[in-house]
Amino acid sequence: MTTPCTNLHLFVDGELSAPDAEVFRQHLGRCPECEAGLRELLQLELLASRALGGSASVAEPPPAKVTPLRPWMQRMSRTVVPVALAAGLAAVGVFRLQTQPEAPTDVWLAGADVRTLEARLSHPMADRFRPYEPMRGTSGTANPLPLRPLAELEEQQDFRGIAAAYALRGDWQQAESFLARAPASADRDNDRAVVALSGQRWEEALNLLGGALRQEPRHAQALWNRGLALRGLGLLKQAEASFRDVASLPGQAAGWTVAAEKRADEMRALRDAEAARWKRQVRETWTQLTEKTADAAYLVRQHPAVTRAALYEAVRTATSVDAVASLLPLASALDRLGEGTVLQDYVRDAASRDFKVRAPLAEDYAQLVKEGALVPGLLERLRVSQETDLYVGALLHTGEAARDAESLKALQRYAHGSRDPWLNLLAERERARSEEASGRAANAEHLLLATLRTCGAYNTLFPCAEIN
Repeated sequence: MTTPCTNLHLFVDGELSAPDAEVFRQHLGRCPECEAGLRELLQLELLASRALGGSASVAEPPPAKVTPLRPWMQRMSRTVVPVALAAGLAAVGVFRLQTQPEAPTDVWLAGADVRTLEARLSHPMADRFRPYEPMRGTSGTANPLPLRPLAELEEQQDFRGIAAAYALRGDWQQAESFLARAPASADRDNDRAVVALSGQRWEEALNLLGGALRQEPRHAQALWNRGLALRGLGLLKQAEASFRDVASLPGQAAGWTVAAEKRADEMRALRDAEAARWKRQVRETWTQLTEKTADAAYLVRQHPAVTRAALYEAVRTATSVDAVASLLPLASALDRLGEGTVLQDYVRDAASRDFKVRAPLAEDYAQLVKEGALVPGLLERLRVSQETDLYVGALLHTGEAARDAESLKALQRYAHGSRDPWLNLLAERERARSEEASGRAANAEHLLLATLRTCGAYNTLFPCAEIN
């Protein structure tokens, strides 16, 4: 009668089909006899290999969540070692100089036509270039990990190699556990970042990659993975730069160079598309507000971030007290989402202005909103006027605050005085851009990350993608 236990040798030798191997793995966790038998078989092979090729040094005990391979080796040594040594002595003339056997390449899925992991691992066998194709289903079931080579890798203390094998199959818990046993290095930091990327822990990954790059500034895998982490955070410009850095590295496989250039181009195209989409949505909503065709309740409910941006523009381009005052109900509805009165206060303040002075400036500002063209001399006229909100709007449209220190200070003063959290976020964004323009890219990135964290706390109230 055939029972699951009769498949033990076939399982160890990797001769079971993928479905049968998965069934046996499930059985193994519930069968003490098979578990003991598996350990004995692997022990025999490992001790024979050690006797023939030289013993490996003993490693530190593994973390509790790693399936340990050594404790039972020690228990079995008294009965198995004499047999292994006898075999080794009989063949000493042949195997005296034999080295540790190399693990077969299928441990790292090297024979696959595509790679299913977008991130790059540092282990050379796991970083061969192949076209990327997102994983479908569970990779580990289709590509079971051969246990015999895995045990040999542990004997060699190649913990990054074992972690890479698990990572390629989507077993992130085991990958992380074996990485904890690997010695500290830029490669280990990179691979730990890959684990973090798998869980969309973008900032954790970015910090780990920063450590790797401080040790090895031209670490190809770390630069690639940094691009992925920055993309996950929405910092598309910085992601593009990181992929460009990968593409510029000499001596790598041509496929990685081409792939990095393609990713960089994708980041630029995505950033341009998002910026164009945002501007179009704000302009269309602004047009509805100024032409009195907007369904304010629908806009607030479905598109609060776009509506907020359009409200600012509607107030800035209004040429009469009545036009500004008509926007008060919309400001009130948006303020209810944010639990404050900053927009109502802004509308009331704008309505109190002298429109004999404000109206001509508002008309010229409208050209900037509608066509993206700055009327000659408008920026200076706004700067010396008392219509500071129009000046701030023009600074944001033109990017002048990132280029001129005094303009940036004016934006920051107005934002802080307004108590409007979105204007303060925009001021921080412009400060980050100023840092980048001055060659302080690390400071700029730090500011952008902090600003994005603050923005994210407001949920859908603000368009956080506009931070970068």
